[in-house]
Amino acid sequence: MIVEQQQAAFCNPFWHKGFADPFVLKVRGRYYAYATETEAHPAEQSWVFPILTSTDMVSWQEVGKAMAHLGSPHFFYWAPEVTEYNGQFFLYYAVHTEEFSGGIRVAVADRPEGPFIDSGYELTRDFVSWAIDPHVFKDHDGQRYLYMTIEYVDAESGLVGSGNAVARLIDPFTLQGPITRVTRPTQSWQLFEKQRASKGGLDWYTVEGPAVLHHRRYYYQMYSGGCYYRDNYAMSYAIADTPMGPGGLQDTSWHDWPGRQGDPRLVHGDQFMIGPGHNSVVLGPNNADHYIAYHATQPGMTERRPCLDRLFFHGDELWTPAALHTLQPAPAMPRLRDLFTSAELQPAWQPLGGQWEIAAEGAVVQSDENVKHAVLRQQERLSTNWLLEVNLKHLGGSSTYGVLLHNADADSSIQCAITADRQLVCTDTATGSSQTQPLPADTILERWHQLLLSLSGSVLTIQFDGRPVMETVLARPVHSFALMTERSAAAFSAISLTDHFRDEFLDAGHTPAMLGWTPARPSSDLADWQIRDNALHQDSLVADTHILYKGQAYNQFDFGATMKLQQVEENSGAALGLAMQAQDSEPIITWFQQEQSGASLKVEGIPAATRQMLPNFNLHDWHTLRLEYRADQLHICLDGPEIAVLPISVAAYRIGLATRNAAGSFISVWQTSR
Repeated sequence: MIVEQQQAAFCNPFWHKGFADPFVLKVRGRYYAYATETEAHPAEQSWVFPILTSTDMVSWQEVGKAMAHLGSPHFFYWAPEVTEYNGQFFLYYAVHTEEFSGGIRVAVADRPEGPFIDSGYELTRDFVSWAIDPHVFKDHDGQRYLYMTIEYVDAESGLVGSGNAVARLIDPFTLQGPITRVTRPTQSWQLFEKQRASKGGLDWYTVEGPAVLHHRRYYYQMYSGGCYYRDNYAMSYAIADTPMGPGGLQDTSWHDWPGRQGDPRLVHGDQFMIGPGHNSVVLGPNNADHYIAYHATQPGMTERRPCLDRLFFHGDELWTPAALHTLQPAPAMPRLRDLFTSAELQPAWQPLGGQWEIAAEGAVVQSDENVKHAVLRQQERLSTNWLLEVNLKHLGGSSTYGVLLHNADADSSIQCAITADRQLVCTDTATGSSQTQPLPADTILERWHQLLLSLSGSVLTIQFDGRPVMETVLARPVHSFALMTERSAAAFSAISLTDHFRDEFLDAGHTPAMLGWTPARPSSDLADWQIRDNALHQDSLVADTHILYKGQAYNQFDFGATMKLQQVEENSGAALGLAMQAQDSEPIITWFQQEQSGASLKVEGIPAATRQMLPNFNLHDWHTLRLEYRADQLHICLDGPEIAVLPISVAAYRIGLATRNAAGSFISVWQTSR
């Protein structure tokens, strides 16, 4: 097995110098962080935008700076973000020529650490006189959007100040109008400065720093508001069912998150972390956990330093523990990862035909483009649910290259391959049946691209450069994987494997059995468990406990779901929750139970059973329960915060969903090995 040393913990800030507006990009197993230029007026011939790099998000090193200063009259180089497209890297940034005159430009490089060369294009010149904080979002259909911060001086539909907007990108250098409203300031906490002299004495409000992601059915735009150098700076988000509405600057497609318990801020500061804001979002090393990178100041300091915290999806809402200043677990590593930094292949790789060797750029290369079938097999066994990342590029030849998924009990495999004519083909070698999907017409195969394969039960999903391109149902389980070429030379890098699944139940064509869910009792059937209306429903009101299991034994793991009661019988002790099945033992179940005045949370099946009252807690609303098992302890988190830690020591688990004397619904169910 190929794993790197796991860092135990880290503490914010993760860098000891100023690093404002941090944007973190993951490229082939390595992280690159970019920041606003610290020099407001850079010296001639100097460089701008500091860069850090890391392989684990804990230990960081300075790389240098991204690009050369453009020279007079340019100053205030702000908020760089880098996006990869067809193996090239595009750095979008804001730069000024006057205090309130400036726009968004783009620079280009062949490597994420640069050097970046300014393209000469100012994307926003023909639309607005001032724009900052660029963010590029790629939708699932491949369309790219440029989000930015502009000024809103019409007070009729909000407060006067800066807010966020969006426009389509025709190509990396060209915007298509119109610029469309996303989020403008509307709330008192977003005050930048009362009677701002540079704005004619107006009370000026600020919403800025957009960061957009898609989850389940919705688009989420995280943003910062307030004054970046005061303690009112904070983060929140807005939600929409489209990345860009039809109404131009009067559009109202995006709606602010209403907040919790009267607080509309998702992240705000305290006495230890002051003014947290301007975040980006990045996947952790295991490709399953999301993190936000943001900056904050600390007591006695003026520098904005960079921080990282987990970001969770609670059904259709976001949650994060940020802003944390205490020691926290380091980002989880994959079960297997190979960045090919050694001079020789690790023993877990078994070459079967072809000429496989390590290349200088951190890749393994099969260089014989004439060999009929070359395989590099990984001996690490696959679990029942997993995420597999493979980065690859074509070097020569006329046929295919990609990934094989092997069945251990038969001479058969699933071949997921890219062809020389830009097709993704998934073939069952036992039956000869195949599916084909075209890749984007402008794909340059000779540059690096990412395949991300995920298996949940028997449903295999394949993404190409972050874009879903194929789903297929496997007729047989698979137990190992390999890299392959057929009459082609190809390079492969940053291979990672994580034990993980996440079921959102958005496809009514799926069944629980297809996704790997099985009833607790072999004699039971799945008739009462149905996927519909974007959720998994347990419909029976029979006075009994209903449990559906999935997964396998892991030494440490996270497990969570968002759930609610649907129908209950009067005075029935209705409950729903999460189950863990130990071998040859009764299940351990963490229950939400309905009470006369709210609910209770209790754990059954362990000696240290506990019960905690939850007054005014409505089980007919969605709530998220997360269980984290590590070091013989069960950590219980409810709607985000940890509420209990229980000692527990059992040999093995599988996880499950449970109802008792009630019908219930579940969404966003996941398990990730640690």
